Amino acid sequence: MAISDGITLEQTVLGHALNNEACFNLFISEVDYNQFSAPNHRVIAFCLKKMSEVGIRKPDEDTFQLVLPSYPGNDEKDYGGVQYIRQLKSAFIQPTNNYDEFISKLKLQAVKNLIAADRINQLISITNDPATGLSEIRELLNEITLDVERGSTSGYNFSDMRDLGARYLIEIDERSNRQFCTTGFASIDEQLTEGFAPKKITVMAGFTGMAKSTVAVNMAHRIAAQGLGTAIFSMETTDVSLYDKLVATLTQIPLSRLKKETKEFSSEEISRINGVVENISSLPILINDQASINVDGMFYQIQSAQRRGYDPRIVFIDLFGKVEDVDTGDNLATRIQKEVKRMRVLAKVLNIHFVLIVQIGRSGYGRQRGGGIRRPTLIDIKNANAYAEEADLVLLLHRNKYYLDDLEDDILEVDIAKQRDGEANTKIYFEMFGETSTIVDTDKLPHDTFDADA
Repeated sequence: MAISDGITLEQTVLGHALNNEACFNLFISEVDYNQFSAPNHRVIAFCLKKMSEVGIRKPDEDTFQLVLPSYPGNDEKDYGGVQYIRQLKSAFIQPTNNYDEFISKLKLQAVKNLIAADRINQLISITNDPATGLSEIRELLNEITLDVERGSTSGYNFSDMRDLGARYLIEIDERSNRQFCTTGFASIDEQLTEGFAPKKITVMAGFTGMAKSTVAVNMAHRIAAQGLGTAIFSMETTDVSLYDKLVATLTQIPLSRLKKETKEFSSEEISRINGVVENISSLPILINDQASINVDGMFYQIQSAQRRGYDPRIVFIDLFGKVEDVDTGDNLATRIQKEVKRMRVLAKVLNIHFVLIVQIGRSGYGRQRGGGIRRPTLIDIKNANAYAEEADLVLLLHRNKYYLDDLEDDILEVDIAKQRDGEANTKIYFEMFGETSTIVDTDKLPHDTFDADA
């Protein structure tokens, strides 16, 4: 596309957005101002987006002057003035039935411009640099992949009943051959519509001491034992410590003995450990214990595993709040929402299910006056909206024994707080044996009170 054709396309998109409310709404939902190449068009597009944020649905000349000062770019803020806005409106006053096509072309051209103007030069630069490593090359190639993904969406997303009906019949036929994606725990699976389905995201949240990592390791092991590949990004615990949990569960040797009393092991215990190590050596479980990694880094690691013949289908991230892109900067809620959306894109690109393990804030639940213990709810998750909007499934973990150490039974509660395509607010109970990281089904219910005078 020639430069003049690109400018004309940008004028077309802006002109119809200025004239028609339906086009304006589609523009707001589909277009980013950085997708315009002409500096004055970027300014106009930014102003239109800003108008929408403050509730203006019909842009006018005066409003441009109100929102213009907030333009963040380094470009000249001169957008052509009132006269240029009038020219755009008069040139495209006639309605169009192809506005979605214009937007798709604009987004495609934006991707091409970005790759041609920046990415290729960056690629040439780093490949000519003797100091460049494979990670830098992978990072840039991943950025290009994400650029293409961002430009691949269509502006028109409705399906009519004829097309949808045809696809639905195909879907029904495919469902008969589709395997349920287990969580590793049958009692949880029974309450879920899809389980850990590909291309989707689960948030598993709990306060410190609620066994989040132990549950994740148990799930990964149980899923892998059924032949499905799993992976764990562990930013707080080493791979050996996670392996300790697996060995403790399968040998029933307490973690404290595995860590501190190895010299005192009996020959029978050594034999049990050797047998477990041999048995789990063939399981498709991958563990990455990099203490510092970002979303792009995780993407590279999973792709590298796939190229090496591994097929991780469920990937646990423990803790998601420790991911570099999430754990830096000022506006935490905005960063979380941005990075969770990126995780959704990666889940679709890689055809996997992500389980994001999330910390719940310290206030708002636990011991209450009057002898009760309040469980966490969805809104107790720090920046809950940022997670809840994108998550397909939310599991909240709770243990009364964390607050009442003298309780005989350690009951782990798993609350299905959100299920996009099924019933929520369902609790499943397990008995937990912390010393061996063991979680088993139980008919026991948690003791929910304590002596307030104690």
